[in-house]
Amino acid sequence: MAEKSEVARLRSLAQLDADAVGAYDAALARIPEPLVRERLAEFRADHVRHVRELNGFIHHFGGVPLDLKPDLKGAAMKGLTAMSSLMGTEAALVAMLGNEEYSNRSYDVALRFDWSPDVRLLIERHREDERRHILWIREAVRTRPWEKERAPLHEGSEVQA
Repeated sequence: MAEKSEVARLRSLAQLDADAVGAYDAALARIPEPLVRERLAEFRADHVRHVRELNGFIHHFGGVPLDLKPDLKGAAMKGLTAMSSLMGTEAALVAMLGNEEYSNRSYDVALRFDWSPDVRLLIERHREDERRHILWIREAVRTRPWEKERAPLHEGSEVQA
């Protein structure tokens, strides 16, 4: 059986991912662009999977698995994301960027602990998902791909310099 502190750390990571699901729900409810929605839905699914996989270890180690519900911090994260999303896709992505920065830092901290090899491997895989999320969101904020998606594709519609 794992130490109680190990179960507590796994529950903390699972809660982080459950909170992220709520933030993604808030952003997805307000972002109309298909490209952005599709990618954010993929990232949301990653967080749901993280909770499920972490819960497997929590249960295995004798702990109580988490429900997929945000805690107080997660409710605040979801509310901030919802409010930011009212200002448009870029604002929603900036809010999600902050959320993913927090997730990335939390997974970095988690990897400083001693884990059994199978738990460490899982946390490393989740950390790679988090890295992929933040890289895409940063690039999307920088390049605004949804504007290209919205632009009319009429021949000769480009402005001549």
